[in-house]
Amino acid sequence: MSPSVRYSLMNSPFFATLAALLLATNVLGQNQTLNLPRYDSKPVHFGFILGVNQMDFRVRTATQLPESVFNVKSTQQPGFMVGIVSNFRLNKNMDLRHIPTYSAGERLLQFDALDPNTGQRRWIDKKVESSLVILPLELKLKTERIGNHRWYAIASANYTLDLASKAKVVDDRLFKLQQQDFGYDLGVGLDLYFEYFKFSPQLRYQFGQGDLRVQDGTNYVASLNGLQSRCTYIVFTFE
Repeated sequence: MSPSVRYSLMNSPFFATLAALLLATNVLGQNQTLNLPRYDSKPVHFGFILGVNQMDFRVRTATQLPESVFNVKSTQQPGFMVGIVSNFRLNKNMDLRHIPTYSAGERLLQFDALDPNTGQRRWIDKKVESSLVILPLELKLKTERIGNHRWYAIASANYTLDLASKAKVVDDRLFKLQQQDFGYDLGVGLDLYFEYFKFSPQLRYQFGQGDLRVQDGTNYVASLNGLQSRCTYIVFTFE
């Protein structure tokens, strides 16, 4: 493995989150007192989530680019999220969850193109603010509890409404996104049982399936064959 690849992995959100989860497992494993022993037997319980995100796009470049555009790329940008958890027990290893979530941030597309004002070739930034209401239906698959922790995986389908969408605004200076989207999430996490609450750090990835382009006739949109949402979340759940 090259030094650059090793450095990228060591500084990734995945590595940092995994290291924190393993450390927490080790610490909780040293505590012999069983906390909240009957908590997961409740048919329904509630909580909330806090988290940070890295918003991005999956960019599919057009086969034939307009004469004024030479390349397109997407750059991750940070944001935050909050939500309310409703958890419904299906059996001892499976829960159904509904987590209405508000997620905010900024997305950045960069076009290697001719500047319309100067005619010079340069990278042109198109920043798009996103204010998302996400309505997911989530399946949580849990391992057997070991002392005061257990691992889990999640899979969810979701519908997303962008409250900051300017899809209907007539302004060629803006890069516009569709207001509605749908997709799915995949993630892993760890339930940690404390004396009075359960804390669950989680790493998850969101894969939007809708095409977010607004066909406004600009060369920037014409340079794309598709544009889909991508997001990495580090989520902290309190129940």
